[in-house]
Amino acid sequence: MEKAFTVASDLLRILEFDRVRQLLAQRCQFSLAAERACELGPTGDPEQVAYLLAVTREAVALLTEHPRFSVGGMRDIRPILERATHGYLLGPAELRETLDTVQAARALARSFLSLPAWADRFPRLAEFILAIPQLSQLEADLLRTVGPRGEILDTASDRLAEIRRELKQAHDRLLDRLRRLLGSSGVAQAIQDPIITMREGRYVIPVRADRRNLVAGVTHDVSASGQTLFVEPLEVVELNNRWRELQRAEEHEIERILRVLTDDIAAAADELSLALDAAAAVDLALAKARLAFDQRAVEPEIITVRGTTAEGGHPRHRVRLRQARHPLLDPATVVPIDVSLGESYRILVITGPNTGGKTVALKTVGLLALMAQSGLFIPAAEGSGLSVFPAIFADIGDEQSIEQSLSTFSSHMTRIVATLRGADADSLVLLDELAAGTDPQEGAALARAILSRLLELGVLGVVTTHYPELKAFAYTTPGLENASVEFDLRTLTPTYRLVTGVPGQSNALVIARRLGLDEAVIDVARQYLDPAAERIEGLLAEIRRRRETAEKQLEEAQRIRAEADALRRRAEELLREAEMERSRAREEALAELEVELAEAREVLRSLRRQAAREERPQPAAVEEAARALEAARRSARAAARRRRPATQPDHLQVGDQVEVPSLGLRGELVALHDGDEAEIQVGAFRVRQPLSVLRKVAGAPEPRPTRSVTIAAPPPPRVEPELHLRGMRAADAIQRLERYLDDAARAGLPWVRIVHGKGTGTLRSVVHETLRGHPLIDRFELAGLGEGGEGVTVVFLKE
Repeated sequence: MEKAFTVASDLLRILEFDRVRQLLAQRCQFSLAAERACELGPTGDPEQVAYLLAVTREAVALLTEHPRFSVGGMRDIRPILERATHGYLLGPAELRETLDTVQAARALARSFLSLPAWADRFPRLAEFILAIPQLSQLEADLLRTVGPRGEILDTASDRLAEIRRELKQAHDRLLDRLRRLLGSSGVAQAIQDPIITMREGRYVIPVRADRRNLVAGVTHDVSASGQTLFVEPLEVVELNNRWRELQRAEEHEIERILRVLTDDIAAAADELSLALDAAAAVDLALAKARLAFDQRAVEPEIITVRGTTAEGGHPRHRVRLRQARHPLLDPATVVPIDVSLGESYRILVITGPNTGGKTVALKTVGLLALMAQSGLFIPAAEGSGLSVFPAIFADIGDEQSIEQSLSTFSSHMTRIVATLRGADADSLVLLDELAAGTDPQEGAALARAILSRLLELGVLGVVTTHYPELKAFAYTTPGLENASVEFDLRTLTPTYRLVTGVPGQSNALVIARRLGLDEAVIDVARQYLDPAAERIEGLLAEIRRRRETAEKQLEEAQRIRAEADALRRRAEELLREAEMERSRAREEALAELEVELAEAREVLRSLRRQAAREERPQPAAVEEAARALEAARRSARAAARRRRPATQPDHLQVGDQVEVPSLGLRGELVALHDGDEAEIQVGAFRVRQPLSVLRKVAGAPEPRPTRSVTIAAPPPPRVEPELHLRGMRAADAIQRLERYLDDAARAGLPWVRIVHGKGTGTLRSVVHETLRGHPLIDRFELAGLGEGGEGVTVVFLKE
């Protein structure tokens, strides 16, 4: 049974995985996917990790070929679905948002299913896409009801359309009657301004207070000055009433429509939720791919160890990071590191100065393990890989952390105690500044004891320390290995390079001297040093110097070898080019000679025919020219045979493997013709070439195909499996189709797609008429609904 992934509550924060999740969320285009990105976490199940990485791999391939593919238009309508399922009435804007989401989900599915060979190339992404339900009826109802700006359309129902027609008529009659009143002589004397306004939802006109008696009607409002009354004339009261009644009827009908659609959305809530989840899964995978592009990340190998293990190594787990980079540091300045765990040692003990990169190296291992187990590609070189760890433990003091300040000794011990209690042989343990913050002698002793306990538990881990005692302990203890971060004594700055196999060197006295400390003080300090420790430091310095020398020599040797290989390849290329050039020149000269001989023979034949027609004997000069011509032909053939390479006719026989350098072909010699030409079986084709251009090569003959075609031409050009004819005239389309079918048959394509579009169907008819009875066509049919439907014809070619 697989173990569930064990993680401390703050491990993801300590290793800054939360910031990686933020980077991932920023690359999501769908808010629900961004939310899922912020919740992303590692898994301890190797099969699940392999699946997650495979999904990311498919997304990387998809965006590489189709960089504009996205889930654009999806909305997080979960609050809308919740309101609908709880019986709340949805408004027009919420209906529109639901419609946009349904349409975006359908567009996403259509876009994906139009990709070539999507089922074979992106099977895991296809599972998400195929999970998107078909909601065509709900989409049609919403599309008929709500407009682009969230307005309720007249087409929502027949009753609503009828009410709105009557409402417009009532409104027009009302305003027309009010305009006529304003123009009448009696009312014109009483109005303040010739305008129509509205009060309390009813149309009124402004009447002067001192002439109120001239206009019979209902007063709805008074101006602030009291000089103007807003009166609804009695003549339009019924018209106003009718208009208001129709408004109420419209509101009631809209409410009824909204209730029906709310119920429909509530009934489809599960399917809509499924569409949201599928789109979010696709967008999250695409975001992982975008993050991989931005970080120049690669897919990590999931390492599973089987068989024997070297002494000190781990029986099951490995960490193999090549040129690994911390994903949160500037890619332009970060120094890549190589880390290996599990082959011949289980725990790497890193020593070196503060701010030298020890903690960054520690975090890089832990963070890349979390990324890999979350289905993310890792910023490292090809060939990098990790095992899947069911549990990861970390204690990072991290003085130079962006987020965390120096921890106390007690807090360190609290984490270490929890680690020793919870870790086992399947755990990855990362401890920064082991047992620091206490008396150095006790701290060193405690650190050795903790390392011994970790070895007993069988964990894989990385530990950083300042204690020099741990260097010798790592040297003498199987399962431990020293490592260090380099420090440049010339510039007094760290290089951040991680060097495995060599412990860190103490540079305090050297740095003090470089900074100008009195030499007498330095000499006194050296007297206080333990002579044994000083000898060890000197030995380590010598080891480091020799290692650097060996590395430089290795780099120089590799450079020289690379240059030699390049020169050898260039020389071979020049030899091939020279030989091909000589062969071409010879063939061109012989071809020119053959042409001239052929012309001369034609002249002789013409002279003989003329002599025969005139019934006179042939001149002696003609006979002499014929004999000279034949002699020249034999001489040319003999010269060609003499100038052929040593591996030519006398050494070539049927069954030999040969190549034609000028054409880049290789195959089996199957026939010889007149001692001058040969037939070569190249795949399913036979090529006839002069013997003079052939070269014998080593290798077993390839099996002969059951059917072949004899040709005397280079292989056909590459042919795309799809032809677009949309927008073309019928005559041009037929001509283009004929040429394309010939090329496709020569290229050996089993089937092709002819895209002619739907339109009026004329071009489709022309294409089908051309295909019927065509000698190269086995059968043809319209494409499926998800592959173009009536706009595409799939043509199957004869074998």
